[in-house]
Amino acid sequence: MASPVDVNELFLKCMTESVTEKLTARTVAAYITSPFEIYCNNFVSEAEKDEITEYQKLLFQRGNDHENQTVHAKFPNLVTIPFERPEDGFKLIIDSMVSGTDILHGAPIYYLPEGIFGVADILEKSNTESSIFGNYHYTIKEVKLAKTIQENHILQGAFYNYLLGKIQGVTPKTFAMINGDGEESLHEYSDYDSLLFDSIDGARKILQGGSISPTHGSCDYPWANYCNKKAVETNDISLVAGISLKTKNMLVDNKLNTVEDLARANIQDLTGIKGIGNKTAKKYVTTAKAIQTKTHIIIDKDMIDFPERKVEIFLDLEGIDPQSAEGGIPQIDYLIGIIVRVDSKEKYISFTAKDTNHEKEMLLEFLEFIKKQNDYVIYHYHHYEKTHLTKMMENYEIDETTKKMVLDYLIDVYKVATNSVVFPTYGNGLKQIAPYLGFSWRHKDVSATESIS
Repeated sequence: MASPVDVNELFLKCMTESVTEKLTARTVAAYITSPFEIYCNNFVSEAEKDEITEYQKLLFQRGNDHENQTVHAKFPNLVTIPFERPEDGFKLIIDSMVSGTDILHGAPIYYLPEGIFGVADILEKSNTESSIFGNYHYTIKEVKLAKTIQENHILQGAFYNYLLGKIQGVTPKTFAMINGDGEESLHEYSDYDSLLFDSIDGARKILQGGSISPTHGSCDYPWANYCNKKAVETNDISLVAGISLKTKNMLVDNKLNTVEDLARANIQDLTGIKGIGNKTAKKYVTTAKAIQTKTHIIIDKDMIDFPERKVEIFLDLEGIDPQSAEGGIPQIDYLIGIIVRVDSKEKYISFTAKDTNHEKEMLLEFLEFIKKQNDYVIYHYHHYEKTHLTKMMENYEIDETTKKMVLDYLIDVYKVATNSVVFPTYGNGLKQIAPYLGFSWRHKDVSATESIS
């Protein structure tokens, strides 16, 4: 049976504006990860933006390539409608939905009476429920480059699900997310509608000029440096290591807005806040005091204890951690760098993998070096080195005796440092603490991601 829908009439209804502040899925999702980014995108000069890096260019390109490859592999019968303007494209999408096209890709959709719009990755026809188009409706499938689908990704899917519902007269009960491995997960819209509406309301208030403070470390490109700069200028409480956006919001609700406020806080007041125990409260307050006084505080001198060894090996692995490579870049360990100190004399030695096929060769060269050592200790900073050396040795079936020659001699300087000293830094990473201790890098950007890009 032909659909009774008049394409022009539906198009006009959806394009009639009654809300000044228009919202996209990305803007709404930013509200739960970095609301200050919403402010920056609308009120801060373009001159304040970060310059794009080679790694970011790589991520953007991979994102576009991944979506195209994924959707064409999973939906070989999809239809992509060409258009010059998104508004024109939307009218063509309506016409296709009225006609009952099975799968639409890259679909611009609008519902401007509520000021919401965007481009949906996949609109898929379903016969499980009727809509204004007839005895069928459309559902949302969103494609992400990240291997692990996060809450902000799901919120974008929920946004499109709601938006599609306003157009077709029925809100789908579920929507799907497709991750970087092409795996599809189904999500109940009812589990996210409350968060969605709160985020829409919060994002819109920011666009209307509502006050929003910068949260250190919350913004990505292109506002990372501006956000961090403003957080420092305002002495924002998020400068204290370990305080996430969620924790910050709880602290702000308890009238703790700045590092100074936290430095003066009572431990008992903090432990009354959900999720903050006595140990965490003490750490927050002590760190705030260190930042305020611009000097470190020794909390347990007995923890500063290193063994006397003839050979000291300082280890650093360069690669991409799968947990941080949310852009879908494959995990790569391409460099094992060490400084060997013997009798106060230091020598740098590197073991490299020219490509991913030479990782085993790199590892074996490093292990052969270790086998030749006597009376040694291996220092590293945080868990990356131990975790990845363990994985590599397991992957390449290294014998237990050789494994122990590495793992039993590792000392994590991060644990020693953070259990004994509180530093006046905006984080406990090596890049934060090293400058305070007087060290510097020869290059401005020394990240593994920039190296491989």
